[in-house]
Amino acid sequence: MRRSLWQAAPRGARWQRALALAVPLAASSACIYGKDEIGTSSDTISPTPTSSPTYATGDTADTGYSLPGTSTVPDTGPTDTGPSDTGPTDTATDTGVVHTGDTGAVEVTPEPTLTFAPPGGAYDGPVEVTLTTPDPLAEILYTTDGSVPEPGTATVYTGPFTLSSSAVVRAVATNDVGSDDLAASYLQLEPDLVGFSSNLPLLVLWTLDQAPQTKSETYTPFTLSVFEPPPGGRATLPADATLSTRAGLHVRGSSTSGYPKHPYRLETWEPLVDDDDKVELLGMPNESDWVLGAPYDFDRAMMRDALMFALSNSIGRYAPRTRFAEVFVAQYGEDLGYDDYIGVYYAAETIKRDNDRVDITKLHDDDLVWPDVTGGYIFKEDRPGPNESGFWAGSAGGVFVYEQPFVNVEPDEATIAPEQQTYLVGLIDEVAGALSSPGFVNPTTGHHYDDLLDTDAWIDHHILNVFAKNPDALRLSAYYHKDRLGLLAAGPVWDFDRTMGCATDSRAADPTWWDSTNITGDTTEMFAHGWWQGLFDDPVFRDRYFARMDDLLNNELSVASVEAVIDAMEAELAEGADRNNALWTSVPPRNGTYAAEVQLLRDWVEARHAWMQSCLALADPMTCVGN
Repeated sequence: MRRSLWQAAPRGARWQRALALAVPLAASSACIYGKDEIGTSSDTISPTPTSSPTYATGDTADTGYSLPGTSTVPDTGPTDTGPSDTGPTDTATDTGVVHTGDTGAVEVTPEPTLTFAPPGGAYDGPVEVTLTTPDPLAEILYTTDGSVPEPGTATVYTGPFTLSSSAVVRAVATNDVGSDDLAASYLQLEPDLVGFSSNLPLLVLWTLDQAPQTKSETYTPFTLSVFEPPPGGRATLPADATLSTRAGLHVRGSSTSGYPKHPYRLETWEPLVDDDDKVELLGMPNESDWVLGAPYDFDRAMMRDALMFALSNSIGRYAPRTRFAEVFVAQYGEDLGYDDYIGVYYAAETIKRDNDRVDITKLHDDDLVWPDVTGGYIFKEDRPGPNESGFWAGSAGGVFVYEQPFVNVEPDEATIAPEQQTYLVGLIDEVAGALSSPGFVNPTTGHHYDDLLDTDAWIDHHILNVFAKNPDALRLSAYYHKDRLGLLAAGPVWDFDRTMGCATDSRAADPTWWDSTNITGDTTEMFAHGWWQGLFDDPVFRDRYFARMDDLLNNELSVASVEAVIDAMEAELAEGADRNNALWTSVPPRNGTYAAEVQLLRDWVEARHAWMQSCLALADPMTCVGN
């Protein structure tokens, strides 16, 4: 179930602060297109989107591509189940300090909830800013230079003030009840950006520092301003922001981090400290950790990651929600101009433990014995990052070969307890022992691999990667997760920019063959990599696998279903893609236009689908060869 801003409030009046800065979700909420809508060849995406969609999974029934619709932030608190109040109407708040005057009248000191008017945004000319709280006696301290408002150095608020250049306002209000803090940016527009509009949301990242240029794990402080199109409308500058918050930004990626169009990690921050602050970004559920994906050289259709994530959600396997946006990055405290435009991006959830993401139990430091030590875990096979070494397991004495080590994700390598690491390595070794033994039963524990694995999740994960002909599947960014007392599951899926006939990676150019081992060793042998080899050695598993593939190719992975998602994404991206391509001229769309580039993706999907279906007619589909 989606958490509201009320439930996400970490303390005191913070829920009111979130409501003050975020427009009602009716302007950016979701009409969900789930499994029923894209599950069969006769399905179509309808109605025509009138604002930017979220490619997402929601609650249990929300398994597909979703569009902004009608969700709203609750405007009332928890239901009062106590006795009926038959007395006079009480208009005072029910929290705060109570004072009794000489007349016996009751005065209630309200919490000092801060609001800014306007709430932050991008403006054409000086802007007058008003800071208010419900308590006229509360003291408000504020700064406009990016510093933390502290007694003795911050300005005491006495009335509205005017900003004539780009600035971030950080403020704190205090009274007898407590305190509240708030931050928002007020950006001045250069003339060439006045009147800019898009059918996509606009994300504006602004910093007093230099914007990050190289890959690093260190976040640079920024402000994030979000401008959502209203229902049926367009995001236009100048405007108040629909969300204004502090944030941290750093360059991410492996081979893509060196591109001039940088992919980023984004972390939304508290107003006064550089610490996580959960926000509902572009209609996606509250969290603080996000990815800004930067389609560039490989994926010139700009949708491969979002497409495969949407397809994963459509078959009931969580993958990160995504929203497309046009992005600006301004540095050194400068005013915002068109030269700060960096193109079309997609905002996506990171893979992490969360009720709305990978929904597993949090593993605490002291969860060291059974059953607590059994979960939850997220780990992956991948290249270790900075200050990581990874760990090796699951070889069954050399039977199974892995290209990369496993890497702890949550808990990470720096925080996992030795007892937890021992449990995880033992589980992986137990699975490998079963997969490499007669009858696929571990001779020490007596467990069949079906006793240890969520086998259906492994099947779906593998089929999605095969469908896209992902040359790096299972060996890079290959995620796994396990809940407490649960089975080990493969997924979520991640990283598809080099797939489906992309522009400059020839390994996925041919829509035939199960993988690219017929042309290169720098790819994944899909039926023989690591412990997957043991699964495909089992004829029972193979039967289940190809039966599931047949079902998906006739339903959620049918040509009609996949192309319905492609069509909807193309319609949304077409306008921004032209601006993006005018900026990044060294990586133009193939065949001259964005529409032609997307058609190449459709053609590849159709050919891949036809080849896979032809293979299923063979007695052993694994022996199927390509062109």
